[in-house]
Amino acid sequence: AIGVDEFVGSQYGSRIVQLVVSDTTLAVGDGQARFNIPPEMNGWDLIDADAAVDTNTSAAVGPTFQIRNVTDAADMLSTKITIDTSEVTSYTAATLPVIDTNNDSVATGDQIAIDIDSAGTSSGLRVILTFRLP
Repeated sequence: AIGVDEFVGSQYGSRIVQLVVSDTTLAVGDGQARFNIPPEMNGWDLIDADAAVDTNTSAAVGPTFQIRNVTDAADMLSTKITIDTSEVTSYTAATLPVIDTNNDSVATGDQIAIDIDSAGTSSGLRVILTFRLP
């Protein structure tokens, strides 16, 4: 048995949302995918954000992505998700995403959008977001 504080701070107290944003060549634009926060995640915080593509980019600059809380009109990342040239995930990016702790909290019904800020030549995009009760 574990205590409440240990559970909340553990992996078991987290929820992962994986969104298929595109299955074709990426295009720059806001709101490429959207979802709403369910009541079960009211008051939770975004604690991690990653992305994966089906084909890596051959462009000099890899794709970058922002997570935006449309309801609050706020970007949730102070450093965007990036996928380096010749890579297919952001897990090993030279610059890792940073959560903006002033804008990481979500409420029931909040609309969360995925913005593609640069596309490179990649195709197929999935964004993986992890939320946890503070």
